[in-house]
Amino acid sequence: MEVVLTKAFGFLFMIAMGFGLKRGGLFSQKDTDLLTRLVMKITLPMVIISNFRTLDLNISFLMDIGLGFFVNFVTIGLVLFLTRKKQPAERAFFIINGTGYNIGLCTLPFMQSFFEAESVAIVCMFDVGNAIMVFGVTFTVAMLIAKGKGNVSGKEIAKTLFSSMPFVAYLVMISLCILGIHLPNIVFDFAGMIGQANTFLAMILIGIMFEPRMKKSVLKDMGNVFVFRIVIACVFSYIIYHYLPGPMLHRQILSIVVFSPILSIAPIYTERCGYDRSAAAVLNSLMLPISLILMTILLIVLKLY
Repeated sequence: MEVVLTKAFGFLFMIAMGFGLKRGGLFSQKDTDLLTRLVMKITLPMVIISNFRTLDLNISFLMDIGLGFFVNFVTIGLVLFLTRKKQPAERAFFIINGTGYNIGLCTLPFMQSFFEAESVAIVCMFDVGNAIMVFGVTFTVAMLIAKGKGNVSGKEIAKTLFSSMPFVAYLVMISLCILGIHLPNIVFDFAGMIGQANTFLAMILIGIMFEPRMKKSVLKDMGNVFVFRIVIACVFSYIIYHYLPGPMLHRQILSIVVFSPILSIAPIYTERCGYDRSAAAVLNSLMLPISLILMTILLIVLKLY
């Protein structure tokens, strides 16, 4: 337990350090663009590649990908039902911020510090289905709700998906595994060296992005989304752990992953759908440390470390 708490507090310290450096003037909100590009286009794809060194795709990993799709579909359906009487922009806000998971910037670096490659690969496989949903289906549904049918084209969805380097990395590495093609060890060594920077950069980025200021007019919607995410995560976690078929390790890891925070680009999507961007930004900031705390508690409860 001591090791788990030490690492968890280490993550929170790095987040706090990023926030403190921003408040001290060393960094600004503008620096998030550069750090985001470094993490999403370089270090995170390298982590994904290095985790495929010894990975052997089997039916359990395919189940993990399917689960990434399934939980997002179910959550979108619930949000559409629960918000059926709200205004279009509000519904879009709930869809974007109430569904989807920030695996790359938060959960993957967190889990990477505790587990070996096989366990981290479970997280990666879940994120394949999750990434396709959040970068394609979820945003499409939100735009259609907010602005009417026909505002989002298939070309735009494809462009969004394939501009995501983590998604491309997943797609390439899974394809190579299916074809039985194994990259030279030097490629994995090189990827591993670069990927080591991912955890620190991701946590510093989260700290810089943290912004506690909010408008009172959107507090109710923010509170509802927050409660919804926590409740649905608890339900999914319980069902996955007790009833999902497959190896126990997969059930344990995935029961933690569903507590991942909101997608980092949710504020951008929220603004495009006509809702207050600051509401999504503050909600995103608050969910990040809370998600880390909840995932740490589960690690201890499930005795995974």
